[in-house]
Amino acid sequence: MSYKWWSLDTVKTVKKPCKNILHRFTDSEEEYNGYTINPYVGCAHRCVYCYATYEWAENFYDIVRVKHNAVEVLAKDIVEQGRRGIDSVFLSSATDCYQPVEGRYGITRKCIELLQRMGISYTIITKSSSIVRDLELHKRYRGKCTIIWSLTTLNEEIKRMIEPYASPAKSVVRAIEIFSRNGVRVGVNIDPIIPGLTDREEELEDLVYTVSKAGASFISSAILRLRGDIWDRMKRLFLSRKMHNVIRRIEEVYFKTPVRQGYYYLAHPRYVAEKLEYVKTLARKHGIKHEIPEEEDRRIED
Repeated sequence: MSYKWWSLDTVKTVKKPCKNILHRFTDSEEEYNGYTINPYVGCAHRCVYCYATYEWAENFYDIVRVKHNAVEVLAKDIVEQGRRGIDSVFLSSATDCYQPVEGRYGITRKCIELLQRMGISYTIITKSSSIVRDLELHKRYRGKCTIIWSLTTLNEEIKRMIEPYASPAKSVVRAIEIFSRNGVRVGVNIDPIIPGLTDREEELEDLVYTVSKAGASFISSAILRLRGDIWDRMKRLFLSRKMHNVIRRIEEVYFKTPVRQGYYYLAHPRYVAEKLEYVKTLARKHGIKHEIPEEEDRRIED
């Protein structure tokens, strides 16, 4: 039986008020520097490699905390921060804003409606194809929004193993097609690329080719970062599947010559350089950019 890194069969939801919801945020690659909104804490997708599983988010895989007063607090935060100082907002930096609970509470949708009324641009990153239900919402604001899907692999078996409750790859590709056809700027973040599991050249090329044909105008990519808790989960999973070759490859890339960054182990610099350069080559080959566009480049004329 495959190892499970969560405890409850069904994810619980708990309503929890927030004092603030608009926060300054800079990602680790410095590709985004602005404000972020996280309507939820905890995530039902249960990705084994999740970076957001810190001690402050107790029971991250089993309990989703719903910030039920998010819209009222967001309005207050925007006033306090000063509307003119907010060029754009990122949803979300820690928890998928379109995970299944969004279908019940609609907190993300309500926050976006407020951002639109205030004329604030936004970028969404999600693993979910359920965002299609809000197509008209984003379509009417297509000149000032960008939708990015996090897509690690097109191999559905591997995807179910490492992201058991995220949307299937084929559903994500279909969502990309729908949004692109409706004039919304869309992209794909290939992150994390996992040594020995999702990094084969032919599979990466298939992924880049497929999303480019679906209408993605750009991709970005990053290699897996390992913390002790993340590696413990992943190693237990691979052991349960008898995937010893994957374990050996990861140990070779990360631990033979360790490179540390805070709490994280980083892949060997040569591996990182070679793999990311290969993905950039694929982007050029298939006619899309390998970068998240700057804010001034995101606007699409009607």
